Amino acid sequence: MRKIIFNKKFLAIVGICLSVAGGFAIKQKITTKASDHSFEVNGMNVSIQQCEGKSEEIMEEDLDETISNEVMALEEKGHNYEIGDTIETEEVAFVPMTKEIDDETAYNAFGTITSKSGNNYVIVVKSEKELTQDNLETVAEAVKEQVK
Repeated sequence: MRKIIFNKKFLAIVGICLSVAGGFAIKQKITTKASDHSFEVNGMNVSIQQCEGKSEEIMEEDLDETISNEVMALEEKGHNYEIGDTIETEEVAFVPMTKEIDDETAYNAFGTITSKSGNNYVIVVKSEKELTQDNLETVAEAVKEQVK
């Protein structure tokens, strides 16, 4: 009799643990899918990632972390890169990056935007062509439409 009770309790505890873990896993997948989005604008790949918080400090930290991750990945692989002066558009201030990979030049730009609802987003632009203020203005307008 005691053995059966122990098994039932054990199975109940395992079941609860698995359902809680499954709930966290599903929540994480949903959050990631809902907050990340990428699309193409005039041959430029644009990625939008929602920030965890709504404060400007958190948005700036997320931007710094995104740039740092890119720099670390380039340094680990021994690629050369250069971070340029900020390119201002009407909606977004972009930090441009030029990188040399296998004797080819690629261009990135990183920026942030806040939607009308107050959500903050980090923008990553990747291109094979040099990024100009006009190109980034087009990206900023497209992103603004995406994050309404």
